[in-house]
Amino acid sequence: MMRFVSLLRWSPNRPMDRLPREVGSWIYDFFYNEHSVAYLKIDAQLCIAAKGGNLKHYGLSSLRIGKPVADQLEFMEGLLPCPELPYHMAMVELPSGRVADLHLFAGNACVWLLFLDATAERDNKQRLQQKAYEMTLLQERERQLNEKLQSTNEALRKSQEGLSREYQRAESLLLNILPASIAERLKAHKKIADNHTEVSVLFADIVGFTERTRSVGAVTTLAILNYFFKAADRLSERYGCEKIKTIGDCVMVVAGLPTARSDHAEALAHYALELRKAVKRERFAGEPLRLRIGIHSGPIVAGVIGKRRFAYDLWGETVNLASRIQTSAEPDEIRISDATHQLLGPKLACDPLEETELRGTGRVRMWRLLA
Repeated sequence: MMRFVSLLRWSPNRPMDRLPREVGSWIYDFFYNEHSVAYLKIDAQLCIAAKGGNLKHYGLSSLRIGKPVADQLEFMEGLLPCPELPYHMAMVELPSGRVADLHLFAGNACVWLLFLDATAERDNKQRLQQKAYEMTLLQERERQLNEKLQSTNEALRKSQEGLSREYQRAESLLLNILPASIAERLKAHKKIADNHTEVSVLFADIVGFTERTRSVGAVTTLAILNYFFKAADRLSERYGCEKIKTIGDCVMVVAGLPTARSDHAEALAHYALELRKAVKRERFAGEPLRLRIGIHSGPIVAGVIGKRRFAYDLWGETVNLASRIQTSAEPDEIRISDATHQLLGPKLACDPLEETELRGTGRVRMWRLLA
């Protein structure tokens, strides 16, 4: 921390009441090219002194002037102390879900932190990777077809056996990504679009995942994710829940569909407690694995979208609020909405929390689910 404070005094001749010339140039270039940009001014006490640009676009609107920047932006903890100013970090994921290049410039007893839109670059890279993956699949399929054409009658018999095995494998894969009843309807070419009046939705993600990946390799990172998602799958089977999807280091689980059940809130509450307990057995970057978990109950819309790479997903305010609750939770905390708490009744112990303002939702009453 002392190293960072000393760097704030670099280039003392720059005025404090305006942006450094480099910062102003960056902002002009990005606005001129219709890109999005935001910036923060950080004082010598590491507090936010000023902010500007498209803060809403980056999910930075809630940052408070005069408050420590590291308390409000988790990724800043990894930048302090920084090695040398000016400083650049590429492709940083922000709370809004967009990606930015970060540039830090020293001023007179302050640092300017610039967020420059890199979302299009990220999306283009992902599209190229997807196309390369599809090409690999096509080449592998072509190789398999050529082998079959050159086979003898005996090879044809083996091929038929292989096709049978592949069919079973496809069936298994289908059941891995879809509930069994949904898979049957999909194979019957039925449209999957359902309203469910009462379900419970859970979101859980790994605390500090992005920061810790900087200190470990790809193998360790994937091993941690594999451990987490396997635990989520195993517990889904135990408690009769459905793991809908994974988003980065976050998992989304629902109870109460495709078959309705009256105890969906209780089932998902037990699921959350067991998932938190399971991940604590593993360590990541030298620290125990911890989760933030949020649960909300209510109506949702469920259906299958896509054709070749279809997905079973959920939509509605219940899903959005469950995600907001998860984001607001403290490390190792399971937060539930008032609606979920009412469904649980006295079956599980909960502590009340103060009403909290959630982005896009307003003030929400929540509870902490106890072990």
